[in-house]
Amino acid sequence: MSWKSLVAIDIGSVQIRTLLFARVEDRFRFVAAATAPTRLYAARPDIALGVIRALEDLSALCGRPLLDPQGNLIVPELSNGAGVDACLVTLSAAPPIRVVLGGLSPGWSLASLQRAAASSYTQVVATLSVAPFNGQRQTEEEWLETLIACKPHMVAIAGGVDGGATRPVQALLETAALACRLRPEVERPWLLFAGNSILREEAVALAGRELPLRVLPNVRPRLDLEHIGPVVEAMDQQYVELGTTGLPGVSLLQSWARGDILPTARALSHVARYLSVEAPDRGTLVVDVGGNHTVVAAARGGLLAQVVRSQSGIGQGILSLYQRRGYERIARWLPQEIQPEALEAFVWTKAMHPLSIPQTLEEMWIELAFVREALAEAWEQLHELWPELKQTIRAFEPILLSGGAFAAHARPGAFVLAALDALQPIGLTTLLWDPVGLTPSLGALAAADTSLAIEVISGRPWIPIATVLAPALDGPVELDELLFTVEVHHRGPDGSESVYEIEARGGRLEVVPIPETGETELRRFRMRRPVDLGWRPRRAPRRIRIVGGLLGLIVDGRGRPLRLADAADTRREQIQRWLWDVGALGGGVS
Repeated sequence: MSWKSLVAIDIGSVQIRTLLFARVEDRFRFVAAATAPTRLYAARPDIALGVIRALEDLSALCGRPLLDPQGNLIVPELSNGAGVDACLVTLSAAPPIRVVLGGLSPGWSLASLQRAAASSYTQVVATLSVAPFNGQRQTEEEWLETLIACKPHMVAIAGGVDGGATRPVQALLETAALACRLRPEVERPWLLFAGNSILREEAVALAGRELPLRVLPNVRPRLDLEHIGPVVEAMDQQYVELGTTGLPGVSLLQSWARGDILPTARALSHVARYLSVEAPDRGTLVVDVGGNHTVVAAARGGLLAQVVRSQSGIGQGILSLYQRRGYERIARWLPQEIQPEALEAFVWTKAMHPLSIPQTLEEMWIELAFVREALAEAWEQLHELWPELKQTIRAFEPILLSGGAFAAHARPGAFVLAALDALQPIGLTTLLWDPVGLTPSLGALAAADTSLAIEVISGRPWIPIATVLAPALDGPVELDELLFTVEVHHRGPDGSESVYEIEARGGRLEVVPIPETGETELRRFRMRRPVDLGWRPRRAPRRIRIVGGLLGLIVDGRGRPLRLADAADTRREQIQRWLWDVGALGGGVS
């Protein structure tokens, strides 16, 4: 393709982001961004009006007319520089699709379907299993009653290796087809079959012309082989289809878009995969905490494990998140005591006014406590669904922080601490910050034009916010116990050199400013106890080049796993100490 410019539109549950990319001085790069409220719950909601408002602001920022007099996007770019050559759209504002999963065994086919469903914007409303599920055996009559009662948008059936037994899976298909036919024609769910390939023709015959059906490759063609990608793609397509028809104004954006609208989580996964290929020996992590969804995408060598948590965020999703996690889990991250009534008042206010921003330090601490729990919840689900990743899941390079939860805070140290508390990376990690919401657009660009996406990403459009060095310990650590020392060597652009030693102490975080220019290396690690910095206990390379970023180098000596004090007063002192260490305590919100 030969695009000279494009507009990317990200439709979130709280905000609409519009971003302009263009070729400037022979390089394709990000130019400017503008936002507008989504206003899903306005008296007369219309997402297109919000997009037009954001595009008008973007036009004013960059001095380029983007809309014609009728309010339509000018495509392609005109000779006078007005308009753009393409438009890419990502979507996360639609509610999750309701899905029923059916399979032979909880440990195999159902486990694969659960991983697929977790990777998209879905709500699993029921699970049908031939083998006992949660200690109970289900009958075909119970399957039918469940399918009728749940009113799903999609029924996904899998089971059986290719060439294996067919009768149990056939019974699931027959029951699902019957339940679908009992629904009014306009309400019939999609029937998705991704099981034993022998039954593909049987599935087509059962669906006939009355039922919408998708037949996909087996998610478990062999016991040792899993293939969930096509199922995730089908769920993503259903999500976009329902969003396009159910959200006012999205159909107009579909007419502008170059290609299909892409779910935001799918776009994030493209970026995670690309970054993981750059560092194949370590994992890459992309996290996005928004108003109603939390996404965690972990990739290694191009392979992906992703969790999309709906009704989880700092906007409309904060109420459901609080109901699931509870007062104690939220309050444990606060540096001061708060009564349950005050916390609940904050939750209700935020749910009803998701665009509101913290007005006091206390409100900022509360919001960041919810960010921690949203990430922790998604993180726990990732561990549960992909247990094989537990040995390497915390070694990342880099970690990319995206979403409104990170863009809204004026204190980088505060939200960096929230991310470290929830994710607890081990070893040496670079933290990248996306304050304007670039990442979904870059993922959409990667799906549309890989070469242009590589051109933008290779320029590292994100802000390096810190390099983190965090050891795992073989047991509890005493406060201020010396763990290791390391020398920081810096060579300036003029050739000048400076050397200073850092002491990593237990229960503390040390923040070391790193100059933006020149080269910085870590040398001469001296271990005082058996700590693991990601290179096996008591091991470290002779020298490591680092990029400090906005905060510099953060040496996290709190240990892994992170241990919070049991006593509330002691725990609050702990949190206050950590906030002080990263420079986030004191002063006002701004």
